[in-house]
Amino acid sequence: MRKISVMLLLLVAGLARAAVSLVTPDWVAARVQDPTVRIIDVRQDFAGYITAHVPEAVYLYEGILRGPQDGLPVQFFPPADLAQLFSRAGVRDGQTVVLYSDGENVLGATMAAYALEKIGYPSVAVMDGGWGVYKVMTLPATQLLPEYKTVKLKAREQQTCVTLGEVKTLSGRAVFIDARSPGQYSGEASPFIRKGHIPGAVNIDWRLLADPANPHKFKTPAELQALYDAQGIKKTDDIIVYCNTGREASLEYFVLKHVLEYPRVRLYEGSWLEYSMHPELPIVTGPNPR
Repeated sequence: MRKISVMLLLLVAGLARAAVSLVTPDWVAARVQDPTVRIIDVRQDFAGYITAHVPEAVYLYEGILRGPQDGLPVQFFPPADLAQLFSRAGVRDGQTVVLYSDGENVLGATMAAYALEKIGYPSVAVMDGGWGVYKVMTLPATQLLPEYKTVKLKAREQQTCVTLGEVKTLSGRAVFIDARSPGQYSGEASPFIRKGHIPGAVNIDWRLLADPANPHKFKTPAELQALYDAQGIKKTDDIIVYCNTGREASLEYFVLKHVLEYPRVRLYEGSWLEYSMHPELPIVTGPNPR
């Protein structure tokens, strides 16, 4: 069994930063009865969870991590609310939380990993390959529901994101990465009231980060590094990732910060949804300049 450890546990200003890693399905299967591991199934398909899931996995629908805020839909809830949600899923201090998903993409797992990092949870893992690989490997599965006691989880808010105000001040100073499709980036295919991208933003489509044959299987670190090197993204850069609503950008954030270990990465949670609603803010249309 192999564990791909991609970030050591760090202490910053006395608060624990999240150690987020990739783990293999057999690593997870070997720990289903380990009380220090909490497995969470975040796929959108609840019927699939009921049909079969990893033993002891708790179901948490990815959509409940976000909701309306100040008129904007699908925004990540504040840390205290997120901590309460994960408490209801049986997460307690001292555990490693393992996340997996299924379906058309891995975004539910990276979004939940980001939410846990946002509340300062110290140990998080994403199961590489997702439920699809776990099932193909014929590892133990069940229909039985887990039993656990809910305890209160404390949020320790981390600086994982930037606000619209910070986006304005960082324009021209930070490197912005737009995780959307080329068509949305260029403004040719977008449902929003204003179309295009933040001036200076580089387009790296989130779909390029996963194996085309399995959107829950990450490309190798070397393959991922080549994507960013080709766009001139350096580890010394102050990087801001965004997409339409912050969901796709959670994948870009996960890869940059935890797989490739870029030290200065933050997510603009409001993303294009918020930015495009401000007519005074500049936008650019057209293809990726790099």
